[in-house]
Amino acid sequence: MEHDADVAIVGCGPVGVMAALRCSQRGLRVIALDNETEVYPLPRAIGMDDEIQDLFARAGLIESLRDHSTPGRGGDFVDASGERVVGVDVSPDFVGVLGHPPMIMFDQPSVETFLRDAAVDAGVDLRLGVRATGLVANDLGVTLELDDGTSLRSRWLIGADGAKSTVRDLIGVDLIDQEFDQNWLVVDTTLLDPGLALPPLARQHCDPKRVVTFVPGHETRRRWEFQLKPDETRDQALEPGFLDALLADWGRPDQLQIDRVAAYRFHGVVADRFSSGPIFLAGDAAHQMPPFNGQGMCSGMRDAENLAWKLAAVAHGSAGPQLLDSYDEERRPHAAQQVAQSVDAGKLIDAIAHDGERALESGYGRRKFPRLEHGVVESGDHRLIGLPLPAPVDGSFTIGTSWTVLTGPGATTELPELWTALGAAAHPIAASAFGDTFDPTTTVIVRPDRIVAAVTTDMSATTSRLAPLIVGESRVEY
Repeated sequence: MEHDADVAIVGCGPVGVMAALRCSQRGLRVIALDNETEVYPLPRAIGMDDEIQDLFARAGLIESLRDHSTPGRGGDFVDASGERVVGVDVSPDFVGVLGHPPMIMFDQPSVETFLRDAAVDAGVDLRLGVRATGLVANDLGVTLELDDGTSLRSRWLIGADGAKSTVRDLIGVDLIDQEFDQNWLVVDTTLLDPGLALPPLARQHCDPKRVVTFVPGHETRRRWEFQLKPDETRDQALEPGFLDALLADWGRPDQLQIDRVAAYRFHGVVADRFSSGPIFLAGDAAHQMPPFNGQGMCSGMRDAENLAWKLAAVAHGSAGPQLLDSYDEERRPHAAQQVAQSVDAGKLIDAIAHDGERALESGYGRRKFPRLEHGVVESGDHRLIGLPLPAPVDGSFTIGTSWTVLTGPGATTELPELWTALGAAAHPIAASAFGDTFDPTTTVIVRPDRIVAAVTTDMSATTSRLAPLIVGESRVEY
């Protein structure tokens, strides 16, 4: 098959465009399609964690992101009387181990706009107002049928076309329900009165009369999410009088300008597979979760980066095609754990509303942030395996787009040929570069997506285990 592109992407929301940008930055030919012609003008995603901020930094967009975002000030759960049950406060100038604020609040339309501009500048062929209607896939690639009567041929296809994904339906992938369904009303506003007394941090109001989430967004953006009661219908919730009554406890119409009102069913679902031959699902097409932890878009961005470096490695011949099998193996369990965390947060809100501080004994909210436990990562007990590498405290190097091998002062500096063949950047590191995170005798292997693949004192054995996963069984002479 003669391909029009290495990668075709259906869906140009933030996840699809980030996937397009990162694939193009790694030298792939990319065509990205969307049935809409303009960026949606109002925010939907609102929070972004430090791992995804770091992805923007590696993409060369951190300054643009800073221009359209505000550091988060933390979050808490309060009971019906307004007393804090659990929470954390964050200073606006605090940065975490990756060198970024733990969470920022951003303006999605602005971020999507500069993401699209960056993708086009990087060489992405962005085609808007085009809808995918059918596809045929085989070992040679994917032929995508479009509603304008044309077709598009690519080596691989990424479906990042949202919760009602056409690509997911066309390849017959089912969604597995995580058994959490609640009806909520989401209200986005602009703050007109800077003197209005509102919390500076995200707050879960666990009131049995009505559970409410408040999120201070970028600049003057403010969001409320009101849990609807079983007898309240979607149509009733969208009536002006109903909304006015909900907001009356927070501010007057002359203090808050209503920009967007949407009734949502918050739920948790995960696709039963994230790939089918040369076709991959990303973002909401693959997983959907309640918004309580701010991980919906972030999880989709992880999908995008995971796919981009692997597709590029296979396309350029530095990895075997079996590397792409690790996308589902890695991302599906990780996303499922993030969905479970978000569901737990929703259950904790309801539990506090009914039981107050005693609800903390329920165990909800105690899951650790997930790490990659399968795929191209070594099994091991080091706490950073499967997680992003922290930024070195001495600023001695930055993570690029290739593999990185870090050798401690007591580790051997002679590397197996595999890492040279992969173009790995090798850095001897001082014992103080990461505090006491790594033993000086260890070597740390970091993937192109900044995930720590291994922490080892035996590079030969570790390389022998990783090589088949990366380059394939036929090239294990490395």
